[in-house]
Amino acid sequence: MKIVHLADLHLGYKAYNKMDKAGFNLREKDVIRAFQEALDKISQINPDLIVIAGDIFHKPRPSNTTLLLSIKLLIKFRETCNSPIIMISGNHEAVKSVESGSVLTIFENVIPRVKVINDIIQEVPIEHLQTSVTCVPHGGLAGLEKTSLTPNKDYKYNIMVIHGTYENCPELAGYGNGALIKGDDISQSQWDYVAFGHYHSYTKLAENTFYAGAIERTTTNIWQEAKEDKGFIVFDLETKIPEFIKLSSPRKVIDLKKISCDNLAAEDINKIIFEEIDKIINLDKSIVRMSLDNIDPVAIRNLDYKRIREIKKTAVHFRLNIIKKDSQIANSTENGELVDKRKGISDYLEEELKQFELSNSLDKCKFNRLAKEYLEIV
Repeated sequence: MKIVHLADLHLGYKAYNKMDKAGFNLREKDVIRAFQEALDKISQINPDLIVIAGDIFHKPRPSNTTLLLSIKLLIKFRETCNSPIIMISGNHEAVKSVESGSVLTIFENVIPRVKVINDIIQEVPIEHLQTSVTCVPHGGLAGLEKTSLTPNKDYKYNIMVIHGTYENCPELAGYGNGALIKGDDISQSQWDYVAFGHYHSYTKLAENTFYAGAIERTTTNIWQEAKEDKGFIVFDLETKIPEFIKLSSPRKVIDLKKISCDNLAAEDINKIIFEEIDKIINLDKSIVRMSLDNIDPVAIRNLDYKRIREIKKTAVHFRLNIIKKDSQIANSTENGELVDKRKGISDYLEEELKQFELSNSLDKCKFNRLAKEYLEIV
């Protein structure tokens, strides 16, 4: 018996304000394209069961266009694949009140053989597959420690679908928002398969436990995912063999090696920038980051910003990080020795507050205090 494990679709995700000729955000279009490719590949595989482990949408209230396109793709998918679909809500579908309801219920009412689990932990039996699926949506994590989760021995196969942060995944330290899930709380080793959602990188947690990762690069820091493949998992419950299915549609993300600009004039730096950019094939289809390290303030003022603006206009997104030479501050060690330390964001805030012109009607001390408090919260 084969199951497909999808997660973190983030349909409706937008970024960079780059539009196509029809006025559709390019990154929103990328995610829809990746979803379409995933459905096409799943249709060819024709699995016995499909589970989607949360964050189907990027926001609790996606746009009408995103919702309509998603429904259309699933209706078309049903023409070639009739596998039951079980989806749970993630933190991105979370609503502020129960009365608001979840947008995912639309799928359950419009698409045949779709079951949606929103707020509470729930077991979903699939009799003809001799399979029980225990669903733990983001909203059900609060009661996880008080709930005894064990496989149902009346069924041949037992699957868990869960959205959150797994305790034994070191890559997840400080990742996003989500409760910490302990292996003992979910009896992790007893299940035939545990399908996790929330972390956007394909990750094997145990022989029977995986993060499928996202289908596109939709985190706040896409640069850490620049070289990662995106896709979904096919898992054979009989052989216990997983297979990661790579998608070809995700947008190309290029994180260029940091360039040391120490003792370089603006003319030399400009040459390096444009030589590196010229090496990129299909710049107009790429997301690119370039970092200039230890650059002299005089050189910063004399960079060729006209051509840099042209690069930004051409690329889907071009981010130029400039790390100034004066971003090194002197600190004393316990022995009184001076060491260099790179300025942090707090140091820059202090400098900005000193020269920021505030309206006379506002309390400057209170303004400064609130600015620092907000930075701490972030």
